[in-house]
Formats: sequence, C-alpha cells, structure tokens
Amino acid sequence: MSLQPGTRLAQYEIVEPIGSGGMGEVYRGRDSRLGRDVAIKVMADHVAADPDMRRRFETEARAAAALSHPSIVAIHELAVVNGVPVAVMELLDGETLRMRIRRGSLGWREAIGIAAAIADGLAAAHARGIVHRDLKPENVFLTRDGAVKILDFGLALQRLDAAFAPDSPTMATSAERLVMGTFGYMSPEQITGARVDGRSDIFALGCVLHEMLSGRALFSGATPQEVIARLLHDSVPAITAFDPLAPAEIRPILSRCIERDPARRFESARDLATALNALLTGSSGAAAGRRPRTRGKSLAVLPFVNAGADPALEYLIDGITESIINSVSQLGGGLRVVPRSLVFRYKGLQADPSTVGLALNARTILTGRVSQQGEFLSIQAELVDTSTESQLWGEQFRPQAGELIAVQQEIAWQISEALRLKLTGAQKKRLRRKPTVDPAAYQEYLRGRYHWNNWTPDSFRRALESFERAIAIDPTYAPAYAGLSDALGSLAYYGAVPPADGFPRAKAAALRALELDPEFPEAHASLALGQLFWDHDWARSEASFRRAIALNPRLALPRALYSLLLITVGRHEESIEEARTAQSLDPLSLLINMSLCWALHFAGRHEEAVGETLRTRALAPGFIEAGNLLVASYEDLGRFEAAARACAEDGCFGVTSDPAVLLEALARGGPEGYFRKKLELLGRVEGPRLGSVHYAATVVHARLGEHDLALQRLEAMVDAKAGGTVFLAVDPCLQKLRDEPRYQALIRRVGVPTASAPHTVST
Repeated sequence: MSLQPGTRLAQYEIVEPIGSGGMGEVYRGRDSRLGRDVAIKVMADHVAADPDMRRRFETEARAAAALSHPSIVAIHELAVVNGVPVAVMELLDGETLRMRIRRGSLGWREAIGIAAAIADGLAAAHARGIVHRDLKPENVFLTRDGAVKILDFGLALQRLDAAFAPDSPTMATSAERLVMGTFGYMSPEQITGARVDGRSDIFALGCVLHEMLSGRALFSGATPQEVIARLLHDSVPAITAFDPLAPAEIRPILSRCIERDPARRFESARDLATALNALLTGSSGAAAGRRPRTRGKSLAVLPFVNAGADPALEYLIDGITESIINSVSQLGGGLRVVPRSLVFRYKGLQADPSTVGLALNARTILTGRVSQQGEFLSIQAELVDTSTESQLWGEQFRPQAGELIAVQQEIAWQISEALRLKLTGAQKKRLRRKPTVDPAAYQEYLRGRYHWNNWTPDSFRRALESFERAIAIDPTYAPAYAGLSDALGSLAYYGAVPPADGFPRAKAAALRALELDPEFPEAHASLALGQLFWDHDWARSEASFRRAIALNPRLALPRALYSLLLITVGRHEESIEEARTAQSLDPLSLLINMSLCWALHFAGRHEEAVGETLRTRALAPGFIEAGNLLVASYEDLGRFEAAARACAEDGCFGVTSDPAVLLEALARGGPEGYFRKKLELLGRVEGPRLGSVHYAATVVHARLGEHDLALQRLEAMVDAKAGGTVFLAVDPCLQKLRDEPRYQALIRRVGVPTASAPHTVST
C-alpha cells in the first residue's frame, strides 16, 4: 500500500515517505488527536495477503510495544485501518548505523558506547522473553541527540511460558529447515535451525561491533552459501587491529561474543553490557589518549552468597562484602579494586570466574558463601586468579557475631598476602588492629547502610532507625554517626523531615563522628553537606569536601557531592570534571551518575544532560531522580511530548499518570495547557509542604509567567532553609525570574557568593 501526502488513517495524516523495507513502507505522519509527529509503518500489500507474513508484522509491533527501554524504538499503537495493520511509533531524527559505517570505521569509544546501549536494550528484551534474531547495522538507529535505538523486531520470538524467570536465558526454536535472519550476522544455531536464545543476539552484536571498529563485515562472501561456509566451517577471522590506543580488552570481549558454541559466549546481554561499560568508564581500559592499562593487580570482591536464602541475613552479607571492599580499597600497593556498584550487579548471578574477570577487568576475584548455623556464622571465602581459574587462597570461618569484624580484617589481610602487596607499617597495623566496636552496634550499622543504599524516603527512615540503635549500643562508634548524618541530611533535603530539624542534627552527627575519628573521610563529606545546605557557608563546605577527597582520593561519593557545591556557585566546568571523576571511580552508582546529569543540566548543556540521564535511568528504570531531571531538561528544550512520556514512565515528583493525560493537555492548549495540567497533578500529590513537589510546582509557576506565585513559594522555602534553595542562582528552570528584584533578594538572603549571582545560563 503506497500512500500520498495528505492521506488520513484514522487520526493520523500522512506527511511524507521516509523509508521502506521488506515488511512495508514507513511514513512521517501527524497525530491530529495528540498534536505530535510520528512514524507510521504500513504493511505492504504482499505481506497483508500472506497470513504468515502478516502475523510476522504484528509480532514485530507487539514485541517492541511490550518493551519500554531508552534503546528500543517505542511503539505507540498497533491499529487496523481498512483491513491493513499499521504500526505507529516514535519518530526518530538521525541515521541508521549502516549509514554511519559507510562513512568509515568508528572510534573505539563511540563504537563501544553504541554497543553498550544495544546490549542494554537487548538485556531488557531478553528479560521479557524476546529475542531479536535480526540485529544488524540497518536495524540500529542513531539519533541526533545521542540516543541509540534498536529497530525491527519482526523476527523476534516471544516465549509464552507463564513461569518464565526474567534472569534465565530466553529460549525459542527456529522452524525446521527455515532460516530467519540476515547472513553475516546470524549465529550458527540460527543457520542450522537449532535452538535459539538471547546468546544469538550476542553473536550478532559481536559482528556489528567488529564492523563498527574496522569498517568491514566479519563474515562476508559473494553468495549466501559462501558466507555460511565461512561462518560454520572456516576458522574465525582474525580480529584486526583497530585504534592503537583502544583498550586491549576489546579483543577478548569481541572474541567471546562470536564464539560458535553459545555456551562459550557471554551468558547474558547484561554481562556483555557490564563489560562494555567497564571499558568506557576506565575501570577496564585506557582513558582517552592514554595507553591501555593491563589488568595487573586488580580485585573484584563479588557479593557473598546467602547460602541458606535467609532474608534476615541479607543486610549482614551485603555488609560483609562492602566492608571487605572498603578495607582492601585502602591498601594501596598498586591494587585496583572494582567499585561496589559494579560488583553488586552480580548479586544472585552465577557466572564462571573467567567471564566475571573479563566483564570487570579483574585479574583476581574473591567469592564467598555465608550461612547461619545456630549462634555461629559459616563464612567460606576463596580468592581465584581469573586468568588461570586457579585458587590463590581459601578458608572457612565459623565466627560468632562478635567476631565478624575480625574475620573481615583477616580476609583483607590474606588478600594482601596472596597478592604480595607492599603495605606500609601503618596499613599493616590498621589491618591487624583488634576491633573495639560492639558487635551488636556493628550489625545495626550494616543494616543502616543496607537501607540507605536503597535510596528512597522510606529506606532513609529505616536507615535512621538502625544508625540510632547502633549509637545507643556503642556511643563511640564513628561510622554510625556518619551514617546518621547521611540519613538525616537525605530526609531533610527531600523534605521528609523539617529542614530545621534534620539539617542541624545531621551536622551535629558529622561533627561527633569527626571527634571520634578525625581522619574519617566520609564524615568530612557529611559535614560539608551540612555546612552547605544549612549553614550556607560555602568556604567551610568546600574545605571539608577537599579534606574528604585528600584523605581518600579513590572515594567517589565525596567527589560527586563536591560537584554539587561547584554547581551552586556556577563553576560548571569544574563541577562536570569532578562528576566525571566520581563516575570513573564508581560507574554504576545511581547517585554518582546523577551528579554528572545534574552538572550538565545546571550548566545549560541540556542535550548532553538528556543523553546522560537516559543512560542513568537505564541502570534502574523508574529511578525518580532521573525522571525529575529528564523532565526538566526536556521542558527546557521545549520537547514537551518527551517530557510527558518521561513524567509518566518515572513518576517524576510523585506525579503518576497515563502519558495521554499530559499529551492531550498539550494538544489542546499547547505548552500552557501542558503546564496547567501538570500543576493540577502536582496539587494531588500528598507529601511534605516544602519538599521536592513544592519546588516542582514553583518551577511550573515560573514557566507559566506567574511570578508572584512562584516567588511566594520560594520565599517560604528560603524562610525554612529548604535544601534546594542553594541552587537559586543557577537553576535554568527559574530563568524567567532572574530579573525580579524579589528573586535577587532571595539569592542574597541564601548567601550565594556574589561572584556567581546572578549567573546566566543559556537555555
């Protein structure tokens, strides 16, 4: 079916043709009901006449519509118009990966970034039981704003097993003697008609990655038969040299993707994504412009396994893992320790040491199992060389609760001995020092950190209770006071407790921690936050942040929080640099990734902020902080349709609704209609009077030109010293208020250093 401009299909009007394929024609269209541009794929006549082909077309649309992921094209609707199926999807602006490759090979960072985004999207599809089976450069789209989209799930197979486990491999069987896919990218099992699962997509992605890096197809030939013969029978082509500065780890990753035997490939697309992201963040390769590092002395402490599946032990087992990571991270001696956020991606997963070592770029791996046996714990630990899969050290411990810290210290000591680290006298003394903390207080501290790391208002309250119990048991335990400060500060910032209650108590707890241990870097960072958000003392806050970083330069959190202070005074390039450094140290932490998103947003670099926030949201779909910032950036860019969808997907600022609600308001009333509806939705949210919802409503009033209402809200926030007020001088969402004398007076009341107030941010 070929359509002319102006043709109407229900509420859609055809604007122009934009492409075609074996399944049908693709047009730019206009949705008159919602006032948005869309892509419309209309089934070809020969497809509509063939029941099997028609079913395949519908499978593509339904498979993609079942998925919601930044790296998968969004299907809005599957309709039937005049008996012909029509798929309505998001309209993309950019080019296919095939078009990009035709201009030449890609730099290694660009290629790995694209491959990592594809792997993330495939992982989401596989978790829903969907295998693509036709991944190739033509089916990958690169948008102008930096997003990567997987297209055409026409060959996707969806498993209909109701008992499907999201973490297990997806399985499907190709029809006998029926070959589906594209030669040169199909896996051997697809060609032979054998059982197919998500590892077939991993094979195809390996072929695509090689082509991006080299500019040449990995398996090629003059005829399909020649391609098949090379893939099934010839030796695997040599992985040719790429950029000489590219990390050496690219080749083993690529080799594992294109193994003929699926069992020898990466077990999952999630594992592959982790390995690729590790290259980008520098945890397994070279920074741009430097020779790649070798794996050398490197260690990954994998999450210890809860052998008895006892939920009551979860916090304790996570705490053991985290404590060992913290201990060995401070040993020095040339040892690189994989950060917590990376290793905790492997919690609950079973993988062989060589795969994990490759994914995390770790030469050695510590694994452990914990179970409860009466009043004793059984802890079995093993240190493995991933290159040889040989044990370097192993031991079993049976401690009581009071002996747990000593066991963790012993494990750290044995690691240093096995890896022959050159420790200073002070480091040796610290490792061998007999612990003095009360065991019950230590367990409450571990429970508190477990809850705080979940990063929700409810988990902050649980953490607060645990830290308070730890202090009641042992009033001299400095880490518990630092944890108390973090929990109170988080609750106060988000308005879950009154700022006048939370911030002073948080500062007092940080000061008490430093009285007990003046060299505790986390406590210096906690104090810096109190000095910023409550005292409004920028000079002392910066000094405290710098002290925390000097005490342990490898800690990511103080750098990420320091980036926030730099934002407030308009030192945007420094802020972005600190956030990127923090991200390189802990590349999968949500909070640390958000620090870079915030830095880019407040610097007025909204397109970059969108791309970075989409990547952060992919780490944890539904993470509300990512949704908040994504919506703000889209609104600053005038992309209200995208803002409405992001708001619905992530429940930003507590607003949850069908995206059609905001889209219909936009269609009826334009941007003003959109903001009026958003203000109405915000008014329905129950929450703290001066929390994030209150600030979001302030922004909406400012965007609507209702300056008096916006300023009334801001004045109430400044009176209460709400946390968000330190950003008044630089927040691009409040740009329209900058010339108001009352607004300038508020900036002076907050005390933002005059060198940066007012600070103009381009929008």
